[in-house]
Amino acid sequence: MRSASHATTTAKPLLSMLDGFRRTMVLATAVRLGLFDVLAQRGPMSAKELGAALVLRKRPALMLVTACVSLGLLIPEEDGERFGNSPISSRYLVSSEPFWLGGFVRLIEEQQYPAWGELFTALRENRPTVWSVRERSAKFATAGVDEIELFWKAMRSLSRPVADTVARSFDFAPHRGLLDVGGGPGELAVRLCRLHPALRATVFDLPPVCALTAGTLKQAGLDDRIAVHPGDLIADETLPGGYDVITLSNVLHMFDRDTNERILRKCHAALDGGGTLIIVEAFVEDDGTGPADAALMCLNMLVDTVGGGNHTRAEYESMLAGAGFTFTERLPLDQPVPSAASGLLVARKAEDRS
Repeated sequence: MRSASHATTTAKPLLSMLDGFRRTMVLATAVRLGLFDVLAQRGPMSAKELGAALVLRKRPALMLVTACVSLGLLIPEEDGERFGNSPISSRYLVSSEPFWLGGFVRLIEEQQYPAWGELFTALRENRPTVWSVRERSAKFATAGVDEIELFWKAMRSLSRPVADTVARSFDFAPHRGLLDVGGGPGELAVRLCRLHPALRATVFDLPPVCALTAGTLKQAGLDDRIAVHPGDLIADETLPGGYDVITLSNVLHMFDRDTNERILRKCHAALDGGGTLIIVEAFVEDDGTGPADAALMCLNMLVDTVGGGNHTRAEYESMLAGAGFTFTERLPLDQPVPSAASGLLVARKAEDRS
């Protein structure tokens, strides 16, 4: 006789997992077609009108609209004939909006999605499938302009909600000089400098990244308060100094423990006495049970890096202590960003006694 637990168990959760790729491609394809931009510009439209606007025939247009409605991306009007963007689509999937995620969606579709199709190979051979270790010494070692720009735009999309919640979750007001290590598009520096007029910042990243970021800082009107410092976090012996706060936002998961310990020692040396280091990550729980978004991002580091992975807070605390930091505090985020940020680790350097 079956146990009661077996009698009530269904395959629904597994079938839902298996359906995930379809949901991903509906979202990615709708973004690529410009569906949400069209509705934002023209207002609610029928499936037939959308098909004409997107150069789709009647059958696929209706199928796409139905799928988007079922996923909460579109909402039907009262007349039952026309459809408009849902609130979440209006905020995150319209390219003119500040929190547009289109850059990240494109990275998932063009780079991550095919690489995850080779997860079996990544697991068997313990190597990335996004790029070839036979052709490069590191992910961006010989990357072309298009590949770097694709990643930069994706990080710009994802960094905006992360920067917003980090700015609300920690009081940066007492600080005067910020070094954002691996700061990419500079969204965190921009957000913090707009909130705190006395703060000045420097974004440290690879030269081609800094070239892209410099343009956006000028457009934001903050190039007089936010500088870019081209460099190589791994190859450079030191980081620029003279800062009372350093941020590492979604950087350390790209590397193994030994590399992270070297990075943290460089950060410690660059900080003023009494300075603060803030780590922003999607942390794995100390008992290794999840959460799912951090665990999946950890696997993403398998297909995307050599040696990277999402770590626990306890692991980072051990690394921080080894790098010379004397105090560590775990802080929650007021609004976690799935796969990107679940909390903060705040560490401090001892005051100079000289």
